[in-house]
Amino acid sequence: MRRFVVLGLPRSGSTYLMTLLDRHRDLSCEGEQFNAKGVFHGLNPDKSPEAVIARDSAPVEHFKGIYEKAAQTGVWAGGFKFMIGHNISVLKALAEDPELHIIHIWRENRLAQVASLLKALETSRWAQIKRDDETGYKINARPRVVARQWHELETLDFLISQWLGQLSNPILTLEYRELMRADLPKRLCDFLGIAPDPLMDSPLVKQGANRVLDRFENAGQIEHYFTEIGRAGWLGEEI
Repeated sequence: MRRFVVLGLPRSGSTYLMTLLDRHRDLSCEGEQFNAKGVFHGLNPDKSPEAVIARDSAPVEHFKGIYEKAAQTGVWAGGFKFMIGHNISVLKALAEDPELHIIHIWRENRLAQVASLLKALETSRWAQIKRDDETGYKINARPRVVARQWHELETLDFLISQWLGQLSNPILTLEYRELMRADLPKRLCDFLGIAPDPLMDSPLVKQGANRVLDRFENAGQIEHYFTEIGRAGWLGEEI
């Protein structure tokens, strides 16, 4: 069985990618197995103390067990979603496994990424399968708060890319906007060495306005700040 991992930072499109992969009849992609809140199977977490302690007392063994369980189902390829910062022991184990296929996802529009992160933290809604009143929820964050967040994300992504460049693993890097392209399923399947499945489709819906500035209650302050620092390109439509 081919093994893979979806690797990235929060609000980069990793959950969308995970659900898309898991819809392929011959692929299995688990959720955030090392999320501090619990062991995620798809979008559903096991928050029981027993599950969390068993995982965190032997993280590398849990990491290997994910693939063992997937192999037992007979799928062509199995994997899971891993967020940078969730577990350093597992991150080191990834680097020691050169046959592991890594799908690295990142987001160029840092303002959109931060807006999505702040909204999720405020509403506790990290993914949606249907639009509702919270889809149009607007955040009120000072420009300085947003600035600190996007600089941190950009720095981490830079360090991740440098680290990935040192690995011998097969790596596919995707930017957020590429997830919406029609050829994405084929690119993923080619990377994993499997035929495309016409049923590959994510059930998730976009959680915020496509025009990034429209996601903020204090849009005037955000617009002024990002225009002045030369990042006005982040204010418009992302997709």
